[in-house]
Amino acid sequence: MRKISLLNSITFLSAFLLFQIELIVSKIMLPDFGGSYLVWGSCVVFFQAVLFLGYFFAYLWIRKAGIPSIRKFYFLLFLLPLLCFPGRGFPAITRVNLSVPLVANVFWYLFFSIGAVFFVLSTSSVILQSWLSGSELPERNNPYALFALSNLGSFTALLTYPFVFEMFLDLNQQLFLWRLMYFLLLALIGLAVFKIKLSPQAAVGAPGDRRGVSGQDCARWLAFSAAGVVMFLSVTNILTYEIAPIPLLWVLPLCIYLISFVLNFKRKSWVPAWVTDKFYLTFAWSILFFFIPLMRILPAFVEMGVICWFLFHLCMFCQYQLNKTKPADLNYLPLFYLVVSLGGFLGGFFTTWVMPLISFSACEYLVGLALIAVGLAIGSEFKLMGWINVFLVFYVCVTLKIWPVLFREYNVFGLIIIFWIYKVCYARISKNPRAFLLSIILILSVTSLIYPLWTKYDYIYRHRNYYGIYEVSRKEGKILLMHGTTTHGVQYTDKDKQDQPLAYYHKLTPVGQLLGSSWERKNMGVIGLGTAGLSAYARPGEVVDYFEIDPDVYFIADKIFTFLKNTKGRINFIFGDARVKIKEQPAGRYDILVVDAFSGDAIPVHLLTTEAIDEYHKHLSAGGVILFHISNRYLNFIPVLFSNAEYLGAYSCFKNNIENNKLDAYSTSWFAVTWDKGSFNRLLSGFNWNQYVPGKKRLLRPWTDKYSDMLLILDLKGVFSQIRYFQPFYW
Repeated sequence: MRKISLLNSITFLSAFLLFQIELIVSKIMLPDFGGSYLVWGSCVVFFQAVLFLGYFFAYLWIRKAGIPSIRKFYFLLFLLPLLCFPGRGFPAITRVNLSVPLVANVFWYLFFSIGAVFFVLSTSSVILQSWLSGSELPERNNPYALFALSNLGSFTALLTYPFVFEMFLDLNQQLFLWRLMYFLLLALIGLAVFKIKLSPQAAVGAPGDRRGVSGQDCARWLAFSAAGVVMFLSVTNILTYEIAPIPLLWVLPLCIYLISFVLNFKRKSWVPAWVTDKFYLTFAWSILFFFIPLMRILPAFVEMGVICWFLFHLCMFCQYQLNKTKPADLNYLPLFYLVVSLGGFLGGFFTTWVMPLISFSACEYLVGLALIAVGLAIGSEFKLMGWINVFLVFYVCVTLKIWPVLFREYNVFGLIIIFWIYKVCYARISKNPRAFLLSIILILSVTSLIYPLWTKYDYIYRHRNYYGIYEVSRKEGKILLMHGTTTHGVQYTDKDKQDQPLAYYHKLTPVGQLLGSSWERKNMGVIGLGTAGLSAYARPGEVVDYFEIDPDVYFIADKIFTFLKNTKGRINFIFGDARVKIKEQPAGRYDILVVDAFSGDAIPVHLLTTEAIDEYHKHLSAGGVILFHISNRYLNFIPVLFSNAEYLGAYSCFKNNIENNKLDAYSTSWFAVTWDKGSFNRLLSGFNWNQYVPGKKRLLRPWTDKYSDMLLILDLKGVFSQIRYFQPFYW
């Protein structure tokens, strides 16, 4: 094996393993910590924090001990994780400590389980690049190419996980394969230590030597690295909240972010002229595409395609700026990566932890654009803005306020007009970095005033937290609770009709027909509160236990909607993840258990695995039934639940209803699981539920806490139905 190929292999495999263990351990944690966004958000911040610490360690090591020490101690560094995982078995999750915040539990388990190996792997890219720069290899003059290869390894890990590892292997098999690859990495490092020698001149700059790198350089690296992370995380949030909340599509922004590094930092950079020449155009139109999805005038996947293309261009521009300003003196290579990792950590922390607490929308997207403008302004030549630029800056702000008033529906000419205005204005504004920065700051500052104009709803309450964005609005004599693009409950404003359940819980829906019948029950459990529409079916003396992970939802259901006030039953509220909290309830308590929790547009996977259903079974009465609400625009959960029920020896059936706009009944899909033959027959004959017949299709592998695959249940007709009927030239 060529020596440079050996370094390439170590770099690629280190990044691959680093990213794979992120995905594996995150999936391991969900059933015990709750499948909420807060769990994943906590994981993301932990990973970025440890990545920064790894870069900081590499920086100090090389700065203080010098490059020659790498050959002596690098292999020993990678032996340290053998004292825990991967040298020992992966630690099991014991009882979660509910007396401390969830994030503390997440951080402690991550630190205890993969902290050591993640830290060691995070040092690899910087150390290997420094090793190459100090070697006798002909490629030593461009060690940054290894950075591109490192990002390619991360990209490959991300892309292959859902399509290969998750599809064919359960978590135990994934961990075993990961462990084998780590030992392969150890062998490659040992071989590299033996074969790749250092040149006699290999050394680092003297301590305190700062020549060649200015404070402006560091500030620029910080701004552009933070901007890239903020942009890809904010696009992830927009896809979740505003366009299409499909978990499979969440990997797209991160893939785009990683591939932009690969293309910029590879040995021969691929940076077409349009990346820089047309940047102002993408910047301007990106502002518009923050607001346009709010109007719901374009197909979701058209919006998604456009916004992902804009993200690619913006990330390419950020990485181009980093590559262009990277230090020519390779002694400063560790400092460069230290600042870049710090920017990534700060960008991730701000987007994931800070913005949900201070904003009502995914406006971190505009913050990312502002950071790009800051990076361009740092160190730029001072120019007076001039009255024309000042006028144009205010003009683009005013346009954002006027346009949605003039064009309330889809109008191709209206879109052409506003896109042309922004093209012309930003062609001039972009030539002055300070005017460029001022424009996005002004737009960001008035977003809260402009935002309601771009929507079709009359908002009476808006709230954002780590679980998402909640919006309550009035429309045609009703109030609606929205979570992203998904309606989570509807109620009439007329006091005489407020006790009528609507939407997914209407009397014409499968759950409405069942709960409104004479089906015998004393206690009912409901996982997911929403507007508490199901409490309208509670009978006098009946007890209904609501399991809700987000306490803020209780405020909405209790203070804005009136189903809870009007109910005839007795309501209990149990806050926390249902998988954890239901274990505290008595066995055989529930005659009916309704699983109605949604994350965006889909039921969280950890609530429908075989382990989850088996836990529900313990708390069902003898003739009890579990009802799963599986209405979804893009995913078909029926084959999964049928396989899970059959694996557990249960009877199962499903029923759908057609939308009835006149009666405010939504189209819904429900799935029932029971171990009682009599209850099953009654569902089939008395309520016309249907048995699932796989036909020629093979049964899906049952989903467990260690195995699930969303790709197998993706409904492509639902995905592309909006595009099929879209008329692009309609006005």
